[in-house]
Amino acid sequence: MKSYTILMLSNLYPPVVSGSSTQTAALSRELVKRGHKVIIITARVNPDSPEYEDDHGVLVYRLPALRLPKLTIYFNFPWLSYTFTRSNIRRITNIVNKHKPDVIHLHNHMFDFGLSASFLRKRTKIPLVITLHTVIRHSSRFYNFFLLPIDRLVLKPLIVDHADQVLCPDFNIKRYAQEIFKRDNPIIVPYGIDTNTRVNDAKVKELCERYGLEGKHVILSLGHVHEIRNRKDLILALPKILEVFPNTVLLLIGAISTDTPSEIARKLKVNDALVFCGPVVHDDISHFLYLADLEAHWLNQEAPERTSLGIASLEAMAAGRTILAAANPDTYGKGVLTHDENVIIVQPDSPDELANTIIDLLRDDVRRAAIGHRARQTILDHFSWDSVCEQTVQVYESVIKK
Repeated sequence: MKSYTILMLSNLYPPVVSGSSTQTAALSRELVKRGHKVIIITARVNPDSPEYEDDHGVLVYRLPALRLPKLTIYFNFPWLSYTFTRSNIRRITNIVNKHKPDVIHLHNHMFDFGLSASFLRKRTKIPLVITLHTVIRHSSRFYNFFLLPIDRLVLKPLIVDHADQVLCPDFNIKRYAQEIFKRDNPIIVPYGIDTNTRVNDAKVKELCERYGLEGKHVILSLGHVHEIRNRKDLILALPKILEVFPNTVLLLIGAISTDTPSEIARKLKVNDALVFCGPVVHDDISHFLYLADLEAHWLNQEAPERTSLGIASLEAMAAGRTILAAANPDTYGKGVLTHDENVIIVQPDSPDELANTIIDLLRDDVRRAAIGHRARQTILDHFSWDSVCEQTVQVYESVIKK
């Protein structure tokens, strides 16, 4: 297979902790392993991050960025930044002239590196591929009144229309691309998941002691905590779960951008069963998963049939854990996810039913282990990096040859 030089643009890249950041970094490294050259241009939102580094063979350039304040309309996301300046355009142009990429790959269409990507496409004629990582929706109808037109009236003409190809990690995002951006042929390339993570016993012990998890049933919930992922159902289910399993804890991992979870926990007097870990480095996730009996979280801005399974859930499946999700089981195609086989599909806004489901799972170690085993096999069959890289490179080749 021919090797290519790929320029990836993303506002989010490690040490920023987010699903798309982790996925962009992992894809870049995997492509380098397969003989391709990858250059990352990202925002320098952390002053301690180097302006340039060789990260596992990936050449990373971090541009000066204005760190924006947390905004409710963006769920108080802590990593918003502004980079689209004349001086940064000059820096990007110099990087392009130095490395002469065959293709540009933009991750996330809603951040301002999208403007840089469309500028490069027009100026250099280098083919542009865009991965849509998420749907722009809010839990508030008020904010959606402003957000929904932005997709159609701003992001579509300024950014998405300039893409030679649009990539979608699942069928729900593909439908979004077709309905909102009127793309006739978006291509599904699923997320790649690492199945070779190792667990360090000393690290597991340290986390167990730090959070008091010895002898506890651990429900792990991965992902930033904001209003479309506020864990409301899980917390409302806790009193009933604790009646049967009083040694249960709900462990939340991710940046906290809403007071909803702690407020509900206080009202229900289940504070002691709720543990906020904050954001953690990605290497620690496998150790938390090792300690977990279940992994559960979901978004609540869309109906379940239009909701995707996130990267965190896929990583939990790869670790052999049973996951609970209020999501479309056909997210990755018919038969990939099957309720009570390799995933547990739950209904949102049904905390009593959710509590009963969790209690039944905690009572049955054999059932949980069997679901977890089949979940891991699903990841091996459908989300291997060999397959994901091959599909991604095929897309690059298709736009380069146009």
